[in-house]
Amino acid sequence: MNLDSSKLLSRRISFKSAILLFLLICYVAFTFAVFFESVVPSLDRGTTSEDFAVDSTVYIYMADSLREGRNDPWVLGSLLFFPNTTWTPVFISLILHSALLVMLANYAMFIFAVTLLKRAFPISLGTFVGLLLLNPTTTTSLLCVNKEIIDLVVFSIFLYARGKRNRGLLLIALALALMNRYETCIVMIVFLFAMSRLNPLREKRWMTLFLLVGLLNFAMPLLGSQVLEKRFEEAEYAGVIRALDMLQLHYLYFIAVIPKVADNLFGQLPNPQVWKSPSSWLYINFFNNISYAILLLVNLMKRRLTLRSDFIYFGAIGSVLIAQSLVVQPRYFYFVYILLCLEAAQKKSRSSSLAPSPIRQPELQHA
Repeated sequence: MNLDSSKLLSRRISFKSAILLFLLICYVAFTFAVFFESVVPSLDRGTTSEDFAVDSTVYIYMADSLREGRNDPWVLGSLLFFPNTTWTPVFISLILHSALLVMLANYAMFIFAVTLLKRAFPISLGTFVGLLLLNPTTTTSLLCVNKEIIDLVVFSIFLYARGKRNRGLLLIALALALMNRYETCIVMIVFLFAMSRLNPLREKRWMTLFLLVGLLNFAMPLLGSQVLEKRFEEAEYAGVIRALDMLQLHYLYFIAVIPKVADNLFGQLPNPQVWKSPSSWLYINFFNNISYAILLLVNLMKRRLTLRSDFIYFGAIGSVLIAQSLVVQPRYFYFVYILLCLEAAQKKSRSSSLAPSPIRQPELQHA
């Protein structure tokens, strides 16, 4: 294919695109400034996890321990079991061994994921990237070694494979999810089952969600009672979440599920400690909650908060599953934010579809 450089250089760029490009350049410059002024000093102090609400300090310590051959019992004990949520960030830290290289790798993964989603769905690139960067979790994921940026890549591969009917890529996405965060892999598998012919209620999405909640309501206290009790002891300091966890442990998850999801997505908005005892963790999660509120409002105004959308349905299934955690884990819900961004960025007014074959829309219900 011949590329005419004169046409490329003379190609006009719209005013809107120019503004978006300028804002994107400003954002990248801002992140590099934060990286050198804040991230690098925090790495020297060993306070990156506290300063940026990530677990980077733990991953870097583990990688350094392996690289130096210390044979730290805690590190080895933390890594020698499966499934394991520390493998991928520790592996990245071990291989790259440079905070700057990690940041550049994060940017590369971000660009790859966005490009893949743009090719898979008719979305407005500016809207999608803008909404994605609105959440400070995205920024901290670009700055430091973490699992969230890998979640973005995993979901982009999964959604692309699902839309293009590529089983090979679908298996790759599931394998990466299992290695990075097994909870994400479970969410994907449950979604695939809900959308498949194995589910006799696949066209009755509200009913499928109700049955999923009912199954979890009885299965988790019975099958994982010891694990749940141990995690409950770790979470007893919490106020509202403790009461909700008590309901879950006593077969009342169907009552607790919506408040637990809301606590993860909006729990810091009414928290007075954000202003009384401010910290970077509280600020980051406070603005994380604001970004969720804005994104939900955008989708509500566009009349897209409906289970007819596969993105919304996917997010609803995932929220029901992830909300079982007995501690507040807003970062575990980051994939929900990605799905909401995709729905809001859809160019067409019709609901999005990830299914290989169309679904009979009249039989679906509105959320």
